[in-house]
Amino acid sequence: MISPFNLKKWAGYALVAVAFNVQAAQAPQHIDIKQFSKKVEDVVVPLPNEVFGALNKLGPVNWKEFVRTEKGANFTERPRIALLLGTVIADGFIAVQAEDAPAVKDIGQRVLALAKGIGVGNSITPHAKAITEAADKRQWENVRQELDRTQNSVQQAMN
Repeated sequence: MISPFNLKKWAGYALVAVAFNVQAAQAPQHIDIKQFSKKVEDVVVPLPNEVFGALNKLGPVNWKEFVRTEKGANFTERPRIALLLGTVIADGFIAVQAEDAPAVKDIGQRVLALAKGIGVGNSITPHAKAITEAADKRQWENVRQELDRTQNSVQQAMN
């Protein structure tokens, strides 16, 4: 089992590696956020199954220790809502990995609210219902498969 100390140590190594890469890269002078609004298809996003595969390789970890369900800040600007949505979805992955059905339900409600804020709520609602139902039945493989389908629906809705 990986202890929280070892997990933090490896996270620290990863952070240092990223910092070196960021330091080596030249920062652009100006980023026009409007040019990215239609570029969803150019962004490489791992499939949920790939994320879970990586988490499984960490071995036995007490994932419930890392589940976060607090609401956090509310934003009105679409880019900030999208960033917050990403962090809430990441919390959802941890809740699924922990097989914590109540947390999955709480986080799912937050995801729905944020998704509506960026205009993709209608494409997520049926998936959220299926995820919640599967989590209630502790059918975790079904939850993971539905997350894959959700990502596809959201990307189509944003294009």
